[in-house]
Amino acid sequence: MESTPPGSLLQPSASASFHPLTPTPPTLPCRVKEDLYPGDLLSPKNQSPKVEVRVREGRAVNIHMFCTRRPGLLLSTMRALDNLGLDVQQAVISCFNGFALDVFRAEQCREGQDVPPEQIKAVLLDSAGYHGLN
Repeated sequence: MESTPPGSLLQPSASASFHPLTPTPPTLPCRVKEDLYPGDLLSPKNQSPKVEVRVREGRAVNIHMFCTRRPGLLLSTMRALDNLGLDVQQAVISCFNGFALDVFRAEQCREGQDVPPEQIKAVLLDSAGYHGLN
């Protein structure tokens, strides 16, 4: 049996190169990109905005919002929630395929001033640029 010198297993050989198992998106052919991410999924412009608000135990609120993304939407949405007196404690926000906001828990901070779900929905739609849509 041959012995291997210490450290030689950690040294990469000059001919070794790294080949990822999964191609990165810029190297994918256009046809494959369309199969993986169909055009209608990439631009939800033809979809109407959706906002769902549910009041939970105590003063907690859950919010689900989906609409077309636009510059400044996240900031205007967070300002709207703050102006309503909602303290967002747990949320997931995605801007990959449109704008999706899932607030798993927001607490109504203002004592005696609970905001009804319909008002939260109307304010969020307004802040997203969908005035008068409920």
